[in-house]
Amino acid sequence: MKALQRPWLGPLQTTTTRLAQHWQASRLPVFLRWWRRELIACLPRRWRERLESSNQEHLLYWHEGALHHTSGDAEPVASAPAQRQVLLLPSEQVLLSRVQLPLAAATQVHEALAFEMDKYTPFKAAQVYFDTLRDPREDRTRPVFELTLVVALRERIDAILDEATRNGLRIDAIDALDRNGARLHVNLLPAQRRPQERHPARRLRLRLIWLGAGLLLLAMLMWVHNRQQALDAMNAEVAALRNDTRQIQVLRQQLNELLDTGRYVQTQKTLALSRTALLQELTACIPGDTWLEQLDLDAQGTLTLSAQSSQASDLIGKMKTCTDLRNLQFQGVIQADASTGQDRLNLTAHLGSPEERHAPAPDTP
Repeated sequence: MKALQRPWLGPLQTTTTRLAQHWQASRLPVFLRWWRRELIACLPRRWRERLESSNQEHLLYWHEGALHHTSGDAEPVASAPAQRQVLLLPSEQVLLSRVQLPLAAATQVHEALAFEMDKYTPFKAAQVYFDTLRDPREDRTRPVFELTLVVALRERIDAILDEATRNGLRIDAIDALDRNGARLHVNLLPAQRRPQERHPARRLRLRLIWLGAGLLLLAMLMWVHNRQQALDAMNAEVAALRNDTRQIQVLRQQLNELLDTGRYVQTQKTLALSRTALLQELTACIPGDTWLEQLDLDAQGTLTLSAQSSQASDLIGKMKTCTDLRNLQFQGVIQADASTGQDRLNLTAHLGSPEERHAPAPDTP
């Protein structure tokens, strides 16, 4: 009836068993045991002593239909709830068999052995409880691996558990002894009959595991935080460099503008000096009967004169003494001005370059 009320219990137990097998086949348990030893070694001495005392096992054995101390006392033992109750079976009540399995079955050892139980023992899987013992130092490069199969009759184990339940005793694990009297460190207790309560050592072990996981997570978060701080500092430095670059570009642009302004002022000053010298030269080389009405000088050095003269036809010949003027010629026609009685004319010329002005004459020695 209970099985019908809980149809999920069977698949859950199967899944739990497979997960446990995958766990035992991996190397993570070895690392966690080493990590646990290192963490316990870091604890204060009083805590370590308390942990060791809480982790002690109460060893029992089955003799003449009752549970006894391993020392051989005849009186049945009382239950000790604070300690882990481990039943030790003598070597005569278990069967040890050396088994070879392919490496592909390392994660499904229980299923493989249950399927071929009658191949390795005289019994079927439904008649026994079994566990395996694997050598941690084996060569994992081989295509097969060896393990020790420990088998006990299910009928005998169920009878012991029923008797312990009637006497109010709790069995946490069932171990076995080899022919030399040494413990095999297996657990033949079926998973469905293992107690679910948590012992102090298990609680502490679980807390240590959670503490280690929390410290690992904290270390990862601190690493991410430090990387983020370094990234933020780098971004701030890049932003500062960009700001400095923009300021340098602005200063460079202002300097170029100042240089352009200085060059313009210098050019204007040079042109002003050139125009002054030009006016002085025109005053010296233009005849007295000619007077200027307008004078224009463009950026290309082209000079345009508007003047009136009484002898306009001879004006170009008289103005050849102007050493700064080149290509003198009339522009347009010469017209008489009735109001002044003189000829109105327009002249164009080109100013020579500073090198041409200061160059020595061809006949200069």
